[in-house]
Amino acid sequence: MQDFEVFLNATPEQKEEMSDAEVFHAAVTIVAQKLHSDGAEILQVNRELGSIPAIWSKRNGEISYVIVSFSRYPNNAQPPQNLSEVKKNLKDEGYDGYWVGVALANEFEIFDPNSEYGMPLMRGFGLFPKISQLIPLNELISE
Repeated sequence: MQDFEVFLNATPEQKEEMSDAEVFHAAVTIVAQKLHSDGAEILQVNRELGSIPAIWSKRNGEISYVIVSFSRYPNNAQPPQNLSEVKKNLKDEGYDGYWVGVALANEFEIFDPNSEYGMPLMRGFGLFPKISQLIPLNELISE
């Protein structure tokens, strides 16, 4: 996933705080890599900010989708508000969906439990991801 390397290998002139679009791109890339390493075939990845779903994958002959949310440390990622609408639209087509949250921290984060703010996520510096488990949308939405 070569385009992700742009964020990590920024030149001195490019080292500035990552935009929400860049952080979403990184979060989706990290989740896609994890799904792939866990044995899923990645069918499509949508890294544009706000893409719902962000990932389509196939495992054991079943196609499913993943909705990805991100946060910047110390916050935790939250599911989007429109989960029930997304689930309804795609369930009618026969697909099961999941949600995963990714919290990202700067590689130099001090992880101060008393701080309300984390270090900014910067191009050219590493990211520490905290990835939640895949949660079936059925568990997040009461019908």
